[in-house]
Amino acid sequence: MKSWFKIFLILAAVSLLSACSSTTPSPTPVDQSEQIHTAAAMTIEAMSTSIVATDWAASTATKLAQPQATPTPIIPIEPILSPTPEPSQPPAATMTLTPPPGGDPNCNLAAFVDETIPDGSLFSPGTVFTKTWTLRNEGSCTWTTDYEVVFVSGNSMGAHASQAIAGKAIAPGETVVISMPLTAPNGAGAYKAEFRLRTAEGVIFAFRNADTTFWAEIQVSGEAINLADSYCSATWTSPTGKLHCPGQPGDSGGFVYSDNRPILENGAQDDETALWMGLYNANDSWLEGRFPAMSMPANARFTAILGCRRGNNNCDVKFSLNYEDNIGGLVEIKSWNEVYDQKFQQLDVDLGALAGKQVKIVLRLSANGSPAEDVIHLLQPMIKP
Repeated sequence: MKSWFKIFLILAAVSLLSACSSTTPSPTPVDQSEQIHTAAAMTIEAMSTSIVATDWAASTATKLAQPQATPTPIIPIEPILSPTPEPSQPPAATMTLTPPPGGDPNCNLAAFVDETIPDGSLFSPGTVFTKTWTLRNEGSCTWTTDYEVVFVSGNSMGAHASQAIAGKAIAPGETVVISMPLTAPNGAGAYKAEFRLRTAEGVIFAFRNADTTFWAEIQVSGEAINLADSYCSATWTSPTGKLHCPGQPGDSGGFVYSDNRPILENGAQDDETALWMGLYNANDSWLEGRFPAMSMPANARFTAILGCRRGNNNCDVKFSLNYEDNIGGLVEIKSWNEVYDQKFQQLDVDLGALAGKQVKIVLRLSANGSPAEDVIHLLQPMIKP
């Protein structure tokens, strides 16, 4: 009885406690996916707040680091002009400078075109001759009349220390012929006179190679002069004008050239130098070579072997030895007629009447009528003392 009563009391107590608990509502079941979405949204919100805070902090730090512009005071009535900002480093000044004369390396330059009196031409002692050079103004500056030719080294051969290049200005691209009177020295041997150009300011120049000069180079004979060795020192002309020296056989205006293994009119071949002269193809044509003035030695003689070219059956010419007088006229010393007959003539002329005089020897060939096949040789044309 007592045991049951105890059990009853226990059950009654439990029922009473249950009744009290049932007055508090039970919690609503939570959806797990909603909890996940809520947590994700909270995380994004927290990250956005952090990023905004970080950007704000960086922007604030940058603004604090930059110097704050001083507010431009507002001035009534006059408009406010924004000042032009000054560059941190001013640009280098640009200026075009005109180079002074001679400052440009291409200002004063010459180029060689042509010359007379080939190197090694043979002259007798005291011979007066004129050497010419044709040069072109290869630079960018005009050669004024104050520009000069100057002797720079060697044996001057009587050349002026300086002389004007020309009597007029020579523009870039133009050519000029420079003539220099010279005299062969009295002693036998080789001689060379070198020249360059000089500006009005005294600057010496010539060609692109600054060490290069232009020159006259001759041989002075102590004895006989072989005109066939120095024939291009003469000026050769025909009815067509000045001829090139040496020429070529068959040149239409006439020609002159040398040959050291000539076949003579009689068919014999010689080992001495011959001078060949051919006429321009016109009736009564002529060919003439004027040598530079030479001092005629005492007891001088002119010697040569004259003949027509072998096989030229119609050869019929007159050859004459002459000299130029003081006024440029031609004075005949002696002449010979030559026809093709498979023979040749030996020439020997006394020049004693000209001893001690400065004379220009002139060789002249002319046609007797038709010039057909009028070509001759002068073997070893010599002026002997």
